[in-house]
Amino acid sequence: MKIFLCVLLLSAGMDRGFAGEEWKIISAEGRDYVSFANVAQFYRFPRFTQASRTVSLGDEHHGLRAQAGTSEFFINGLRFFCDYPLLAHGDDNLISAMDVSKIVEPVLRPNRIAGAGAVETVVLDPGHGGEDSGAAGPFGSEKAYTLDVAFAAREELQRAGFKVELTRTGDETVSLEQRVDFASRFSKAVFVSIHFNSAAGGSGVESYVLAPIGVPSNASSEDQAASLEGHANPGNAHDAANIALAAAVQGTILSRVSVFDRGVRHARFHVLRELKIPGMLVEGGFLNDPLEGARIATPAYRQRLGAAIAQAIATYDQAVNFKANSPAILAAAGSLPAHTHSITEPLGAVAPSPAKNSQTPSVAIQTSNK
Repeated sequence: MKIFLCVLLLSAGMDRGFAGEEWKIISAEGRDYVSFANVAQFYRFPRFTQASRTVSLGDEHHGLRAQAGTSEFFINGLRFFCDYPLLAHGDDNLISAMDVSKIVEPVLRPNRIAGAGAVETVVLDPGHGGEDSGAAGPFGSEKAYTLDVAFAAREELQRAGFKVELTRTGDETVSLEQRVDFASRFSKAVFVSIHFNSAAGGSGVESYVLAPIGVPSNASSEDQAASLEGHANPGNAHDAANIALAAAVQGTILSRVSVFDRGVRHARFHVLRELKIPGMLVEGGFLNDPLEGARIATPAYRQRLGAAIAQAIATYDQAVNFKANSPAILAAAGSLPAHTHSITEPLGAVAPSPAKNSQTPSVAIQTSNK
C-alpha cells in the first residue's frame, strides 16, 4: 500500500516541471500520511499558518483549512469528510496520503484528472418512483420532488447544449440495477442521482461519491461489512472525476441556496458502485424538517436546486477541460499549478451554446415489470 500511494502521489507532481518539492511520507497508525506543510510546499501555496492544531494554507485562488483530531477539512469553504482522521504528529499536523490523492488533488486540479474529457450527455436519476415513494414529509413525497428537480435541471442543461437522459420520466418503478445499466450505456457522460433525506434532527445538503478501495463509508445507512470493501468496484475507475463532480454540485448548490453544508462524503450505494461513467448522489435536504421540508415543497426551491445542478455540471465540464480550452494560460503558468480555478468556483453562468441538436431526452428505461 505504501509503495502504491507514494507512486500515486509522486505521479501527481511528475509533470509539474520542478524538482525539490517531494512528498515526505510519514507512517502513522498503520497508514501513509503527509504533513500539511508538505501539501503547501507541493502546491506552492504562499500562505501557511499553524495555530495549535488548526492549519490554513492556500493562495489567492485556493484555501484549505483543517484541524488535527477531526475527520473533516475545508477546501474553499466547502466541507469534505476525510477517508482517514487528521492527526497530530509531534509539531506537524497530518493528512492521509489517500485524502491528498483522492480528494485534494482532483479538487484543486481537475484539469489533470486522467480520462476526464468533455461531457456530452448528462444522465439524471430522480430517486425512487412508482411503488417506492422514498422519504416522506408533511408536504409531499421524495419521488415527486426528485423528478421535479430533474426536470428543472434537464431544461437548463439542454439550454446549455448538453444531451440529457433521465432514468425515469414519470411515476415509474425502476430498479437500482436498471438505473445503473442505463446510465452505463453512454460515453462522454456523467451521472447525478437526486434524492432527499429524512432523519430526526437533520438538515442541510450532502453529496456522496463511491468510497475508494478499502476506505470506510460515511453513510450511516450502510452496514460495516459493506463499508470496508477491499476490492475495486467499476465506479472506482472514476474516483478522481467522481469527487470533482460532487464538489461542483455541492459547492454550487450552497452558493445558490442558503442551507447547511453537510459535506461531500463517501459511500457504497448501489447506483455508485457499478457505474461505468463518473457519478455522484446528492441529498437535497430533509423532508421531515419543518422549515426545510416546507421550502422543498415550493416549486421555486426545486427550480433553484435543479438549476444549481445544471450549473455545477457545466462548471465541472469546463474545469476538467481547462487545459484543452486555455493552452496559453497554461504556458504562462510554467511550473506553478496549472489550474487557477477550484472546481467549487464557478467559471461562468450556464449560457446557451451552439446547439448540439435540439432533442427531447429518450424515455430512459422500459419498465416491463409494472
